[in-house]
Amino acid sequence: MAQGLIRETPIEPLPELAHRPAELLPMEQLSGGDEPPQESPSPFPRLIAAFKRFKWLMLAVTIVGSAAGVLATRFVKPLYTVQGTLLLEQINNSRGGPIQSPQLMNAANMIELLKSYAILDWVVSERHLYLTLDKPADSTAFEGFRISNRFIPGDFVLRVEGNRLTLESKSGQPLQNGTVGDSVGKSQGWLWAPSAKSLKGNRNIEFSVVTPREAATELNESLTIRVPDGGNFIKLAMSGPDAKLAAATLNTLIRRFTSVSADIKKQRLVETTDALATQLSEADAKLREIEGKLQGFRVNTITEPRDDAGTAPIAAGLQMTSGTVMGAYTSLKLELENKRQERRSLEGVLKTMGAEPSVDAFLTIPSVRTSLDLHKIIDEISLVETELRPARLRYTEEHAVVKQLKERLDTLRSQTLPLYANALISRMKTEEKELEDRIESSGREIKEIPGRTITESRLQRDYESAQSIQKNLQGRYQEAKLSESYAVPDAGVLDTAVAPANPTQNTASRLILMGFAGSAGLAVLLALLLDRLDRRFRYPEQATHDLHLEIFGVVPHIRRQRRGVTPPEEVAQIVEAFRSIRLNLAHSFPGNSIALTISSPGPEDGKSLISSNLALSFAQAGYRTVLVDGDIRRGELYKTFAVERRPGLMDYLRGQATPEDILLKTQHDRLTVIPSGTRFQRGPELLSSSRMHELYATLRDRFEVVLVDSPPLGAGIDPYVLGTITGNLMVVLRTGGTDRQMAEAKIQMLDRLPIRVLGAVLNDIKSTMGQYRYYGYTYGYGVESGDEAETENLQPVLPTQS
Repeated sequence: MAQGLIRETPIEPLPELAHRPAELLPMEQLSGGDEPPQESPSPFPRLIAAFKRFKWLMLAVTIVGSAAGVLATRFVKPLYTVQGTLLLEQINNSRGGPIQSPQLMNAANMIELLKSYAILDWVVSERHLYLTLDKPADSTAFEGFRISNRFIPGDFVLRVEGNRLTLESKSGQPLQNGTVGDSVGKSQGWLWAPSAKSLKGNRNIEFSVVTPREAATELNESLTIRVPDGGNFIKLAMSGPDAKLAAATLNTLIRRFTSVSADIKKQRLVETTDALATQLSEADAKLREIEGKLQGFRVNTITEPRDDAGTAPIAAGLQMTSGTVMGAYTSLKLELENKRQERRSLEGVLKTMGAEPSVDAFLTIPSVRTSLDLHKIIDEISLVETELRPARLRYTEEHAVVKQLKERLDTLRSQTLPLYANALISRMKTEEKELEDRIESSGREIKEIPGRTITESRLQRDYESAQSIQKNLQGRYQEAKLSESYAVPDAGVLDTAVAPANPTQNTASRLILMGFAGSAGLAVLLALLLDRLDRRFRYPEQATHDLHLEIFGVVPHIRRQRRGVTPPEEVAQIVEAFRSIRLNLAHSFPGNSIALTISSPGPEDGKSLISSNLALSFAQAGYRTVLVDGDIRRGELYKTFAVERRPGLMDYLRGQATPEDILLKTQHDRLTVIPSGTRFQRGPELLSSSRMHELYATLRDRFEVVLVDSPPLGAGIDPYVLGTITGNLMVVLRTGGTDRQMAEAKIQMLDRLPIRVLGAVLNDIKSTMGQYRYYGYTYGYGVESGDEAETENLQPVLPTQS
């Protein structure tokens, strides 16, 4: 065992803190305040680390996938794509021009017709697509091959040996034996008699026969139809392993389509013409019937009504006469109302006349103005009044001239004028009676007009409707006859299919690329999945974020060379690692008194290795250090420091040894070790005894650093008891070894105990592993022997790891 790690000037403790137990302070207080929130780590270093860890698995999956792609290219034939174009005829007669047949189908209907079995079945039969040959060179033997309405499909072999031939199923069942030149497959429903010339030599001809509907379905799947937006074209494409066969098949399909679409349109036009002819005949008969009814009605009602004067007959029953009759009736009503109003006005004037009535009121009545006698009396009264006015100015009222004029005026006013007015009123009443009689007669005639008018209107509407229908049908019939004579197909062939010289789709490179890309993607997903399902501790964020532990330091992975010699550079890496841990621990306690229990979630995590080297590092730094082997079940620190196992800790707890008996000196003068001692079944109970607390108090008084190497957290209650005694616990996590779920469960149990979990030390770390490269130390920067001779060996306690 080496004597020490690094020679440093011993650190003398402060007098007031040298023998004082360290108070338990929270980590936030020791660090000077609240810790800043931790940012989420970048996922890329973890991904890179996962890829490096599973690189060989990823490489194997990628190689297998690429090989599968290469193998698949041997079973996939290159595809040839042929194309053709149909032109849609856009017929529009709204702007004039010659009469043409209307467009029967739009682009969508044409696509459905192209994919219909009426087209595909015919193409299959015409091109013999129900027959598939394993070798295209055998096609000459199948010239004239046909199938009957009933046949047996399947896979067959025709064996030709000299002049003999045998037909078998693919499974080896014999179906026919014969000679070259005979009909073949008659029992199978085939119409096939291959010539002797096409069956020369000994050979086996393998072929398959399927139903035409199955071949049509396969043809439909190989057919691609596309209609450009807003265009008048239908683009057809067909793919297949034989370029010439694909081109011939597509051209046959195009010809069949144009023929069928033209026949459908011709048939539809003939049906339309026949239907229009029948409808036109029925419309003519209906028009003649309604025309006869209208004519009979007009003849029967032509002499019935007359005008208001009775001087001329009215075209009876005609709708045009209703205006004349109604006008005469209205005129009579107005005339009667005027006569009646004038009579009442005249009577009112007579009733309101006073001693000296005014004749001006009579002149406001039109009938008075038109009555010569009454108008003459009114003029005479006006003349007498005119003579009386100057006479009164000249003479007195008693003068004979004035009296004579007054008497004459009174006579005219009181006798003559009323007499003539009453005569006029009597005449006006007689005229009113005559008007009332005429109005009553006209009313009776008017009441009869609506019925005749309604009947006439109905007959007129029926006639006009029948006439319009007949004219419309006549025009449509003539257009249909012309359209039938000059029918234009809805679609024409613009481009025919031509067999390409080179394949348009060679899937070999694509399959290889797909195999490589797919296997590479699968390898990446597999690596990520295995990384996610990995229960072992592997990344620093699993400690900081998942377990909420501060990382005190990392211990690198040490590679041993031949003969178990570790390179000096890697030894320096271990030395620097424990220096960092020591520094972090020293600043986690308020004074120079350090007490700490070191444990791990499970065995084989390297806690004893960390405890040994950490104790050695503290001793090298000048601290009086004691290392207690608290693993009373399997502790082996006595082997590490070459001391006796007994007496030890258990011997002291059982009262069989004193503290001086169990404090064993090591090769380093500042490092003391207490071995585990004699194995004892009731040892865990003794760890919580009063003697253990007394021993701990003794050690805190005599040493500046007390390190307790405890059993794993999963081994029992020992580490929890030792942790409560020291009050501080540090967890060791081994990369690729520690079970994360168990670690999380065990660390959660510490939250219920008076134990301060200081943090974690990450063991067996490769500095090149993803995020851990930031925790490593620069190579080539160690202290070399120089001016001052070394007095101590820097060799640490090395782990027993590969």
